[in-house]
Amino acid sequence: MWRLLWATCAISAAGVSCALAAEPFIGRWAVKPEACRGQDDTAQTAALVATDTLLWWFDGYCRIGKMYKAKAVYVQVHCGAKDVPVTLDAQGDCMRVNWGTAKAEELKRCN
Repeated sequence: MWRLLWATCAISAAGVSCALAAEPFIGRWAVKPEACRGQDDTAQTAALVATDTLLWWFDGYCRIGKMYKAKAVYVQVHCGAKDVPVTLDAQGDCMRVNWGTAKAEELKRCN
Protein backbone atom coordinates (compact mmCIF):
# COMPACT_ATOMS: atom_id res chain seq x y z
CA MET A 1 0.00 0.00 0.00
CA TRP A 2 2.71 2.51 0.99
CA ARG A 3 4.79 1.61 -2.06
CA LEU A 4 1.85 2.37 -4.31
CA LEU A 5 1.24 5.70 -2.55
CA TRP A 6 4.89 6.76 -2.81
CA ALA A 7 5.07 5.62 -6.42
CA THR A 8 2.00 7.72 -7.15
CA CYS A 9 3.68 10.69 -5.48
CA ALA A 10 6.85 10.17 -7.52
CA ILE A 11 4.91 9.93 -10.77
CA SER A 12 2.83 13.00 -9.96
CA ALA A 13 5.92 15.06 -9.04
CA ALA A 14 6.21 16.13 -12.67
CA GLY A 15 2.63 17.43 -12.68
CA VAL A 16 0.32 17.76 -9.73
CA SER A 17 1.99 17.52 -6.33
CA CYS A 18 1.19 14.72 -3.91
CA ALA A 19 -1.04 15.68 -0.98
CA LEU A 20 1.44 14.17 1.48
CA ALA A 21 4.38 16.12 0.08
CA ALA A 22 3.90 19.31 2.11
CA GLU A 23 2.25 20.64 5.21
CA PRO A 24 -0.90 22.68 4.46
CA PHE A 25 0.68 25.85 5.92
CA ILE A 26 3.62 25.86 3.49
CA GLY A 27 3.43 28.72 1.01
CA ARG A 28 3.05 32.48 0.88
CA TRP A 29 0.16 34.08 2.79
CA ALA A 30 -1.10 37.63 3.38
CA VAL A 31 -4.01 39.59 4.84
CA LYS A 32 -4.51 41.49 1.57
CA PRO A 33 -3.44 40.57 -2.00
CA GLU A 34 -1.20 43.65 -2.29
CA ALA A 35 0.82 42.42 0.71
CA CYS A 36 1.73 39.24 -1.21
CA ARG A 37 4.36 41.09 -3.22
CA GLY A 38 6.80 42.02 -0.48
CA GLN A 39 7.88 42.21 3.11
CA ASP A 40 7.06 44.97 5.55
CA ASP A 41 7.11 45.44 9.30
CA THR A 42 3.48 44.76 10.27
CA ALA A 43 1.24 41.70 10.15
CA GLN A 44 -1.23 43.65 7.99
CA THR A 45 1.31 44.64 5.31
CA ALA A 46 3.79 41.73 5.22
CA ALA A 47 3.51 38.37 3.53
CA LEU A 48 4.05 35.32 5.71
CA VAL A 49 6.34 32.86 3.93
CA ALA A 50 6.33 29.34 5.35
CA THR A 51 8.57 26.40 4.52
CA ASP A 52 8.92 23.14 6.40
CA THR A 53 11.79 24.65 8.46
CA LEU A 54 11.31 28.46 8.41
CA LEU A 55 8.68 31.14 8.91
CA TRP A 56 9.36 34.63 7.58
CA TRP A 57 6.94 37.39 8.51
CA PHE A 58 6.95 40.91 9.95
CA ASP A 59 9.01 39.59 12.91
CA GLY A 60 11.84 38.52 10.58
CA TYR A 61 13.27 35.13 9.70
CA CYS A 62 12.42 32.46 12.23
CA ARG A 63 13.57 28.86 12.41
CA ILE A 64 10.91 26.31 13.36
CA GLY A 65 11.85 24.45 16.53
CA LYS A 66 9.30 22.30 18.27
CA MET A 67 6.17 21.38 16.34
CA TYR A 68 2.93 19.79 17.52
CA LYS A 69 0.13 18.91 15.11
CA ALA A 70 -3.52 18.58 16.06
CA LYS A 71 -6.29 20.31 14.10
CA ALA A 72 -3.83 23.19 13.75
CA VAL A 73 -0.04 23.23 13.80
CA TYR A 74 1.56 24.62 16.94
CA VAL A 75 5.21 25.63 16.62
CA GLN A 76 7.88 27.29 18.69
CA VAL A 77 9.94 29.49 16.36
CA HIS A 78 13.37 30.91 17.06
CA CYS A 79 13.61 34.49 15.81
CA GLY A 80 17.13 35.69 16.57
CA ALA A 81 17.44 35.84 20.35
CA LYS A 82 13.75 35.30 21.08
CA ASP A 83 11.39 32.33 20.93
CA VAL A 84 7.83 32.90 19.76
CA PRO A 85 4.83 30.53 20.03
CA VAL A 86 2.90 30.38 16.74
CA THR A 87 -0.33 28.62 15.76
CA LEU A 88 -0.96 27.95 12.05
CA ASP A 89 -4.49 26.79 11.27
CA ALA A 90 -4.63 26.31 7.49
CA GLN A 91 -7.93 25.33 5.89
CA GLY A 92 -7.59 25.30 2.12
CA ASP A 93 -6.63 28.78 0.92
CA CYS A 94 -7.27 30.45 4.29
CA MET A 95 -5.11 30.36 7.40
CA ARG A 96 -5.61 31.75 10.88
CA VAL A 97 -2.30 32.70 12.49
CA ASN A 98 -1.62 33.44 16.14
CA TRP A 99 1.91 34.90 16.41
CA GLY A 100 3.09 35.32 19.98
CA THR A 101 0.91 37.82 21.81
CA ALA A 102 -0.18 39.66 18.63
CA LYS A 103 -3.83 39.65 17.58
CA ALA A 104 -4.79 36.60 15.48
CA GLU A 105 -4.74 37.29 11.75
CA GLU A 106 -6.80 35.74 8.95
CA LEU A 107 -4.55 35.22 5.94
CA LYS A 108 -5.24 34.08 2.39
CA ARG A 109 -2.86 32.08 0.20
CA CYS A 110 -1.01 34.24 -2.33
CA ASN A 111 -1.18 33.26 -6.01
